[in-house]
Amino acid sequence: MSEEEHLREIKKLLQDMIRNKCVNPPGNELRSIRTLKEYFAVHGVECQVFESDEERGNLYARIEGSDPEHPSLMFGPCHVDVVPVEDPSAWTVDPWEGVEKDGFIWGRGAFDMLFIVACQAVVFAGLAQEGFQPKGDLVFLAVSDEEAGGLFGAKWMLDHHPELVKTDFAVTEAGGFPIAPSRYVFMVGEKGVNWKRLQFRGEEGHGSMPYGVPNAVLKMSQAALRLSRYNPPIETRFVGDLVRGLGLNWLMRLFLENRHLVPLAIKLSAKKDVGMAKALHALTRMTISPNVAKGGAKTNVIAGQATLDVDIRTLPGQDDQYVMHHLKRALGDLAPEVEIEKAPGLPDSVGNASPPQSDFVDTLREAVRRCTAPDAELVPMLLTGASDLRFYRDMGAQAYGFSLLDDKLTLSEIAALAHGDNERVSMGTLRLTAEVYERLARDFLGP
Repeated sequence: MSEEEHLREIKKLLQDMIRNKCVNPPGNELRSIRTLKEYFAVHGVECQVFESDEERGNLYARIEGSDPEHPSLMFGPCHVDVVPVEDPSAWTVDPWEGVEKDGFIWGRGAFDMLFIVACQAVVFAGLAQEGFQPKGDLVFLAVSDEEAGGLFGAKWMLDHHPELVKTDFAVTEAGGFPIAPSRYVFMVGEKGVNWKRLQFRGEEGHGSMPYGVPNAVLKMSQAALRLSRYNPPIETRFVGDLVRGLGLNWLMRLFLENRHLVPLAIKLSAKKDVGMAKALHALTRMTISPNVAKGGAKTNVIAGQATLDVDIRTLPGQDDQYVMHHLKRALGDLAPEVEIEKAPGLPDSVGNASPPQSDFVDTLREAVRRCTAPDAELVPMLLTGASDLRFYRDMGAQAYGFSLLDDKLTLSEIAALAHGDNERVSMGTLRLTAEVYERLARDFLGP
């Protein structure tokens, strides 16, 4: 299959999956799973679909290796579900049409992460069709439910069919964006998720006479402010490799490697690149973001109850005890009046990471150099959100997030793509990502 044929098939597959509108919840991911199955069937690739719930499922395929001792590699788990579009009018195109415009494919899920699904599927099918005979197994796994925790997708497959989907290495979202000249980020791990719901109680009374009546909404408001202003301890252990890989000047390196100077480094960075400042802030601490507030029943009734849902992301090694300790410190004298429980939504997870240096990483770096420039380097970084790769790291796999983005967008623009308005991916990124995946499979698994 020629490069242009590859690109046409990737583009078509990507557009079809955008139009399938697999919004989670409820998911309905079988629409795109069937699209992938039909694509594989056209190319003579055998695959299996495993239904995990009504209209939800996962697709698995494998190219058998010749050497049982050689490490196996997975393309995936790559998810086909997407998040909702809150305001379609904020988009310059219809978010569900997969429009090609200005050298980009636009649509919800285009960047997160349907372009990777399409690239991995087309590369896998091309290798299978040509009769590629690797030493180690090459597995393709497309899954449901990543946007809501993976319980019907990657986690379900590992629980129900571990003999099929356990591999030694895995590569999927996210990463591969140019963070400096010839420097590309690859995700070696991710932060943990620990969402909390804070419940407050007051006394109901007539809204015309609020004096002296405990108001749950006021307590909640005070708590939200305290949480937003709280500064958890700063850690520098997850920015060291990033700082060195970026080739920053000695002064900025000094600031970012000293926890007392990190806040100043972030302020300086924000003047040049807000996206970089956001990343540095998230990678140097547990983050606390109070995002959903509910309270009261009627305007003329003093609120007797209120709740605050807080998005907390932890660095590897920070457990629930750590989270609770700092929540109570942040709340101060409000802490005894607050009931804290798990918030609904994503299941809790503990941050984890794979080695930033290994033979696999060396192979990936060489593949990137052959696709870009001879001096290209990989810069290890933690994903600030959550991905399905946490399940694979927990069971012993070395799992990395990587695609290969071109330079059409700035770092700040890239940071705004996932779950944002005008989500899109460039044709150059599709080409580069497919090329690097193919080189990686050929070079790491070998004929």
